[in-house]
Amino acid sequence: MFTLHYDEPREEGGPARLPVTIMSSIRVSRDGSSTHLRHGKHHHIQKLIPKHYFQLSPPTTNDHSQPWSWPIIHIVSTRFMQGQGTLVHLARSRLKLLEVICLPSLMAQTIFNHDTLAEVYEDTKWEREIRNGREDKHKKIVDPIFLWIIKVDPNLDKTVLNELKAVLEPVKRFTLVVGSNTNYGIGIKPGGWRDGQAGQNILDAYENGNVYFPGGDSTIQMIRRAHEAREDRVVLETRLDADDAINVEYVASLQRTALTELVDPHVSEFVRKNDDDDNDQPNSEDKQIQPARWLYWCPGTHVQWNPASSANSPHDDPGMLQVFRMAQTCVTAGLSLGFAVGTQEENVARYEHSKIYWEINVNHNNEGKQRNITQGIDKHDCGLYPSSRCAVFVEDPKVSAFRSRTLTSAGMHNIEAQGVPTVETPQQYKEFAAKLWQHTIEHQFGIKTERAKEAADFMLTNYLGTVRDNLRGQCTHGHSCKLSSLEKLQRTIDILEQETGGVEILVSNDNNK
Repeated sequence: MFTLHYDEPREEGGPARLPVTIMSSIRVSRDGSSTHLRHGKHHHIQKLIPKHYFQLSPPTTNDHSQPWSWPIIHIVSTRFMQGQGTLVHLARSRLKLLEVICLPSLMAQTIFNHDTLAEVYEDTKWEREIRNGREDKHKKIVDPIFLWIIKVDPNLDKTVLNELKAVLEPVKRFTLVVGSNTNYGIGIKPGGWRDGQAGQNILDAYENGNVYFPGGDSTIQMIRRAHEAREDRVVLETRLDADDAINVEYVASLQRTALTELVDPHVSEFVRKNDDDDNDQPNSEDKQIQPARWLYWCPGTHVQWNPASSANSPHDDPGMLQVFRMAQTCVTAGLSLGFAVGTQEENVARYEHSKIYWEINVNHNNEGKQRNITQGIDKHDCGLYPSSRCAVFVEDPKVSAFRSRTLTSAGMHNIEAQGVPTVETPQQYKEFAAKLWQHTIEHQFGIKTERAKEAADFMLTNYLGTVRDNLRGQCTHGHSCKLSSLEKLQRTIDILEQETGGVEILVSNDNNK
């Protein structure tokens, strides 16, 4: 869902802004009772929410036999409470972070802006249609520029599920909530959109009544089109946890690079050309582009947020912000993998996120030409040389991602009892964080400071129930089972309930393997 033209009046030179109602956060009583729900009020905010689509050729209808509209199928994948559907306190805290942190960053993506979209598709056969589309008075339909797939536990608490659906109402045109504990995409094991497993999982969930949002047959027809077009489109897969955010320029940056590096004029019908004619055949006079078979994008510099109640903050802000760049390590927030047409899942090197950059760019770097492989394709050879270009840190935008480090997090990195960083923070860093909240975070990530304050205060209110649930959920299927995290959570519970001697929660040895 994106905007190429608007009906609403605009300020001179500025983008159109359409008012959208966002539901307020869950309200939970001080005692952590799950019966006290939210929606005490609504938040009216101005957001760049697309109202109309513009059709690029070929035509798309609700008939899934029609082709996918774009040369790229871009899937943003988010997990929410998988295998932990009954942990209501934890779910509500994570939902609050999704609403305040993750959702706004996707709503504010600049690729929704007409001029940015046209710039991304510059020198392609679609550029003229995009630029002319602003003046087109006819309202037409096009497939989303990216799809946000949120996987939830099929047994997710119904009240929490309804709250999630209400939060996502403004983005229902490009968002699906799927009841499934099976994940595909970036990870150690092959399997994703390109080989059909990810799309088939959604289609199977739909047949079983487990696609919860949005309703209507048109949504599943859209998924069928994307599923059936997976072999002759560039496929991008982006990982985004529910409590993290990406820079508002991030999707545009990924797709701009994908159109440059992953479109092969000898394989794909989607050809970058300097002319704007309708001939789909490669022109021998066009500049030859060295295509990659696949690419990893790693978020470069990122911001880490440790929430704190505004009542306890000397600057009345939502908590500490620290800026990190982790050498040779890909963080998960915004980690992306792209497939050129013709590249199969088994042709791509797979590692856990912390090892991707080192294994591909350092340990298996190829400085010269393609290796002589007698059997099959070298998985570490993406087709670019040196092959250190096969996994790249995103440098534009300069700060790629925003990561929440709270007691809802599975890893618990840099988190100590009471939800504060384990490292001492100098005063000048605190002042720097206050300036970031005042001037930078909303501009770069779409995150409003007042909403972040609301989230920090909410998590404090729901603190004990969240910590208990996180401890119970640490060793469930598909989730972290780190001894250090278990110890931190148990210690936090003991501190919070010291007046009654603490609470001991035992985890069976079978789950600690």
